[in-house]
Amino acid sequence: MLPADFSRLHLADGLHPQGTHVSSSQSGCSITSDSGSSSLSDIYQATECEPGDMDLSGLPETAVDSEEDDDEEDIERASDPLMSRDIVRDCLEKDPMDRTDDDIEQLLEFMHQLPAFANMTMSVRRELCAVMVFAVVERAGTVVLNDGEELDSWSVILNGSVEVTYPEGRAEILCMGNSFGVSPTMDKEYMKGVMKTKVDDCQFVCIAQQDYCCILNQVEKNMQKVEEEGEIVMVKEHRELDRTGTRKGHIVIKGTTERLTMHLVEEHSVVDPTYIEDFLLTYRTFLSSPMVVGEKLLEWFHDPSLRDKVTRVVLLWVNNHFNDFEGDLAMTRFLEEFENNLEREKMCGHLRLLNIACAAKAKLRVVTLTKPSREAPLAFTLLGGAEKGFRIFIDSVEPGSKAAEAGLKRGDQILEVNGQNFENVQLSKANEILRNNTHLSITVKTNLLVFKELLARPDQEHEHDGEDEPDRKNGAPHIPKIGDMKKASRYSIPDLAVDVEQVMGLEKVSKKGKANTVGGRNKLKKIFDKTLTSILPPKPYNDVGVGQSQDDSIVGLKQSKQIAPALPVSGNLSSSNPDLLQSHHRILDFNNQPEPPPANMSDQVLRVFKADQQSRYIMISKDTTAKEVVAQAIREFALTAAPDAYSLCEVSVTPEGVIKQRRLPEQLSKLADRIQLSGRYYLKSNMETETLCSDEDAQELLRESHISLLQLSTVEVATQLSMRAFVLFSAIEPTEYIDDLFKLRSAALAAAAAASKTEVPTSSLKRFEEAINRETFWVASEVVREPNQLKRMKIVKHFVKIALHCRECKNFNSMFAIISGLNLAPVSRLRGTWEKLPSKYEKLFSDLQDLFDPSRNMAKYRNVLNNQNLQPPIIPLFPVIKKDLTFLHEGNDSKVDGLVNFEKLRMMAKEIRHVGRMAAVNMDPALMFRTRYVCPEGSQTAPNDPPYPWAERLTCHGCNGSFTATGKTHESP
Repeated sequence: MLPADFSRLHLADGLHPQGTHVSSSQSGCSITSDSGSSSLSDIYQATECEPGDMDLSGLPETAVDSEEDDDEEDIERASDPLMSRDIVRDCLEKDPMDRTDDDIEQLLEFMHQLPAFANMTMSVRRELCAVMVFAVVERAGTVVLNDGEELDSWSVILNGSVEVTYPEGRAEILCMGNSFGVSPTMDKEYMKGVMKTKVDDCQFVCIAQQDYCCILNQVEKNMQKVEEEGEIVMVKEHRELDRTGTRKGHIVIKGTTERLTMHLVEEHSVVDPTYIEDFLLTYRTFLSSPMVVGEKLLEWFHDPSLRDKVTRVVLLWVNNHFNDFEGDLAMTRFLEEFENNLEREKMCGHLRLLNIACAAKAKLRVVTLTKPSREAPLAFTLLGGAEKGFRIFIDSVEPGSKAAEAGLKRGDQILEVNGQNFENVQLSKANEILRNNTHLSITVKTNLLVFKELLARPDQEHEHDGEDEPDRKNGAPHIPKIGDMKKASRYSIPDLAVDVEQVMGLEKVSKKGKANTVGGRNKLKKIFDKTLTSILPPKPYNDVGVGQSQDDSIVGLKQSKQIAPALPVSGNLSSSNPDLLQSHHRILDFNNQPEPPPANMSDQVLRVFKADQQSRYIMISKDTTAKEVVAQAIREFALTAAPDAYSLCEVSVTPEGVIKQRRLPEQLSKLADRIQLSGRYYLKSNMETETLCSDEDAQELLRESHISLLQLSTVEVATQLSMRAFVLFSAIEPTEYIDDLFKLRSAALAAAAAASKTEVPTSSLKRFEEAINRETFWVASEVVREPNQLKRMKIVKHFVKIALHCRECKNFNSMFAIISGLNLAPVSRLRGTWEKLPSKYEKLFSDLQDLFDPSRNMAKYRNVLNNQNLQPPIIPLFPVIKKDLTFLHEGNDSKVDGLVNFEKLRMMAKEIRHVGRMAAVNMDPALMFRTRYVCPEGSQTAPNDPPYPWAERLTCHGCNGSFTATGKTHESP
């Protein structure tokens, strides 16, 4: 039957005659999305939190814009062809017979977020996407179905909403994602009530009754049930991933906890390459402790036929979720026992890979200790030192001491103590610093790989003359600097290849005792030649990009660097089933990979003064110490005294005008991050007591520290927001999404915090979630606190441009926060301010806002995000991530027929991997978002010509690096 007003219903070209709108049998799901009539404010509901003050210190200034400059501003780049193209609609409008496998994958990705498809297996969804047809009703109030009409299809609302009025007068509203129509039978059914559209542009997909019935009844035929003692313990489903029939097999969809665990060491089909990764991410939802898996792995290791498979599982586990081991005493013991087993079985290559993974994935920890006096002994001993070519390590910790209770353990590498860098510190100096402080804040990380090499190094190798250092062939492995160990994604083994290179460098010590880091490629290559092992075979299929929905890739994330296979590889290998014994496979391609930027690259500028107020600009890196700055400053000022005769002092002025002065420790680093807006660094002679900053200079410094938003470059503000957002986003562990959805750790953390009388630690996911609220209220606060209407309009214009630059940085989270802030009622009701906004900025704001159009489940935003050309780093919109994962969790049962619904967990793992690929960049965030604005290397600017007035304080607090090489500092609006 056709709608009452067929002239207003536009069907796709391939619509079957029976593919019409049909009667109401609403899919049961508590989650529905907004209709096409929803406003932007409907999508983003600000949580109840206080507007946090944004720290704008350290950003470059720009002249306040003028109306003349408006005509010169180029904002034409706001137009984006991706925003005007609806990829999903293009696929829907094709005749079902003309849809490609890629089209079906696009539809599958979109449809699985709709409640109507909840609890359907992936093969059922795929079949439905292959036959569905598209229909549109343009006007609100159009009658779609009359009471008593015969039903011949099953339909799902993609956009908008409809109202069903029943004969007894009761009304029901169906929104996007709800379904209505026939049951999966061929019996005749009839419409009950009258259905009308409530909004314009209602969109539907329809599946003919015959197709719908056939597909759903075909499910049982595709099932393979595994029984033990007369009970079903696992159910597998037959799937074909393409229409050629070359990629087909059975995939686990549900099972008992014991059977799912056992499947870790069984053979996996070509259509199920990510089973181990999915299990290791989601086992916590149905197992009470990770040791349930750990004990089984130790038991299976004793079976020679399973030994390699068990090793693969442990390597993946450590590489993907090392946080499962850190802080868990039982899991730490499991790892130690597994290492002993590898050593006993002489599996040296596997053992080395495990140690590399542990070192690469270990996170920084801060241990706080308090001594009653300086003379009080330390409860731990140290080992290593720059004089031996190593960093400082913890050699032993007294059992039961406060250091042991705080988490300090043998094999920890000390990175910082009270802000002082321990990178190139000699052992005696390290002991002196630790003993001379009563309050110790020690930053450490586990690095057993290098610690074992330190222990294995004969004593005579440690005792050598410094002049022999340049000729050493067996240098100690390079321990990454504090900022070097950037958190890459933890979703599959390929990440290990990147982190290995950071852990396994070579370090040579110069005659002066200063360690210079050089690449360790040759040594690393020899290591893997000797081990003859690899945990990453070349991929039998193409990489899957960030925007692609297919999740059957071998590695689970797109690699920016292709690893060419040396020899052909069989198609049954995967990241969960690699060939560990093929010596011709390499984790790294040493010939084709571009060199990464040097870790100690000078990317910051520091302004250093003398007592006579002369100053020099000095290029530094974030790891440059105060001692090194003193040496550079002495050269710049052409002083003849020795570096030991001077020290670096920080002078700051409080808002009350009080001048504070302190001498900085020689090993203090991150100097650009530490300086305040109302502060300066001075080169001070240790033999003189001179006044560094007079009262007049202090007042001038205080005046200079007051900076308004309009003085800041919109490019730099967007860059800083993106840097900070990426640091928060990339720090999120995959397991945090699962813990948050299933509320797994909140109760345990609260109990532990209550027992230790400490605050509940905030997860990285929670910090990222809170960032959008802070930025939203910051935008609104900046606008409403300005009393002058003209300046208020300029602030609005400033934020529109910042939002545009955030989009260029692919920072959709901050872009959405800015737009939401400008849409809050206190700002949007300022009619006079908005009337003064130039028309082109009004259009630009409308275009940016249109990207987050809530219709069709944020289709425009998803189109841009899923574009195959959009490469990481990407900072996605967190509310959409939260919504998608919440629907997958609440829209699908965790258990089906008493078995764990692994199909649900698989979909959640796939979504989390998709999100994780957006942060899969092994690069300093301080550099990632600035590559578009860096000056050419051939710039003729002299080192001590001030690039701009605020150069000595251009740093992002909480981020690495300062803004020193921009092509546009003072910008015109």
